This record gives sequence, structure tokens and C-alpha cells, in this order.
Amino acid sequence: MVRVGFPLWIGDRGNFEAKLKEAYEAGFDFIELSLDFPWPIPDSSTPNLIARAMKEMGLDIALHGCWRDVKLASPISEVREASVKYVVRILDCCKALEPAYVVFHVSTDQAVSEANEYEQLIVDSAVKSVKEVVSYASKRGLEVVFENVPHQFCASLDQAVKLFRQVNGCKVCFDVGHAYAHSVRRNRNVDLYELVNSWLRELRDLIKCIHVYDCLVQGRWIDEHITPTTTSHSIKALIEASRSWSFKPAFIVIEAFKNPDGGDAKPGDLVDVVELLKRELR
Repeated sequence: MVRVGFPLWIGDRGNFEAKLKEAYEAGFDFIELSLDFPWPIPDSSTPNLIARAMKEMGLDIALHGCWRDVKLASPISEVREASVKYVVRILDCCKALEPAYVVFHVSTDQAVSEANEYEQLIVDSAVKSVKEVVSYASKRGLEVVFENVPHQFCASLDQAVKLFRQVNGCKVCFDVGHAYAHSVRRNRNVDLYELVNSWLRELRDLIKCIHVYDCLVQGRWIDEHITPTTTSHSIKALIEASRSWSFKPAFIVIEAFKNPDGGDAKPGDLVDVVELLKRELR
């Protein structure tokens, strides 16, 4: 049975109790808590406090690992090795929280799309990092999943396949919005159903978790992480493509941080979306 989650991040630390209560009442099963700066280093007390509050309320916990300054796909060995070392440190902090999974980005700031001849070097670096992280996490009894990103490496399906298919035991977090943002920057006429369908076709046996939300395209600007509705193309495409492949994700996070008007996303506004996803993907 699919479990549906809501995200919390550092900006919610002042009102997390109210947001947790609203998420529980809206029918969410778990919270995906971001550990990006300043969590969990040097602050470990705040996520511990939030995790306790979740469990007391009957919500399970998943974690989004730090991604700022973390470059697991960097072809510069010193940068890559430092990133792996930091991710390992993060995993040590995650262990006590007993998460269902921990998600990380696999990225680099190198302009691989402008220097295709170096792509294999970046793929090799990413594979090495992911193998090391998966190995360390498994020894700690943690499940890690790796997410596609909207810029540079691991943005395209082709690159994702080259990376994730080379690592035994690797699991994927498919971010629908990231895939759409990457594609629409290259072709404004993106068929979202075909896009989601292509990712499921190639990686569905590796996909553990889905991130879904709306994106607003405004000229050359793409605004991500917008609250969806039951009629959103992102939600409909996910349901239709999942049906096509008889795909049942274990976890879906409605990773919305803001409403279309720019206000904070509210779990209570997503009751109908939660019910739809659970009903159609059960």
C-alpha cells in the first residue's frame, strides 16, 4: 500500500507542531524531514525534537539528506571524497531517528551538458560515490534512495539510467517536477504523461519513492514545488503512467512548499490529493 508524505524543512522549525497536526488530520502517513543546513550539523536537537513529535502523533519519518555543497558526482576527487565523507556523517546522525529512508541528490556543478566528452568521467565518479554510500548505509541498517535533479548531471533519464543501473542495491527517488523542469527548459511542449511513463519504463523496479508537485512555467522562469490539486497534470500523469506499468510506489511525497500565490503550502489543502493517490495507487 502506498504511503503519502508531506515535507518539512528548516523554515518550519518555528511552527512544526501545528504543521504536523494538520498533516496528520489531512491523512498523511509520514513526514519527509529535510536535514539541510543548519540540520543536523551542528544542530541535532531540532530534528530529534520533531521526530519525537511525529511519532507521538502517529506519523512515520523519512529524511531528505543535505544537498547544499554536496557534490557526489564531482569529477574532482577531493570534492567527491569530501562529499561522501559528509554524507556518511549525515547517515550517522540519521540512524537514531529510525527513518523509513534517507534521500540524497547525486550532482555536480560541472557543465556536463556543454562538455559531453566528460560525461563518462562524471558517471564514473557518481557510481563510485553511490556505491560507497549504499554500502555504508546498509551496514548501519539504513535505506538510502537517490534523486534525479533539475540541473546538470542526473537531470536526464539517460544519465539516471547510466548511473543507477550500475549500482547493486541502489534505489531511486523519482522527482517528477525535477524531470519536468529539466525537459521544459529544452522543449516547451513537454508531454508530462510521456515523460513520467518513460522514467517508469526504464527505472520502475528501482523506484522506491516519488516526489510530486506542480511547476509553474513563466517565460524562462520555472517555479517548482507548487501545491498540486486533483486535476493537476503532475498528479494525473503519475496515476496514468503507474497504471500503465502496474507500478506501486512504496512512498509518495507531495513535495510542495508554496501555493500558486506564493504563500506557504498547507497540508490541509491537500486532503483530496492524498485521498486520490491512496485510492488510485493502492
